Amino acid sequence: MKVKRPQLIDTIPVDEFIRQNADPILLHQNEMWEYIDDEES
Repeated sequence: MKVKRPQLIDTIPVDEFIRQNADPILLHQNEMWEYIDDEES
């Protein structure tokens, strides 16, 4: 039996890595609008 492990990038979950490193364009293209910071506009 295999145990599924969460995907990690540099020891942090993929979603958290994207939130920390993505620019607003990538967030918009992937419909992650809740993570776009309003202070930049």
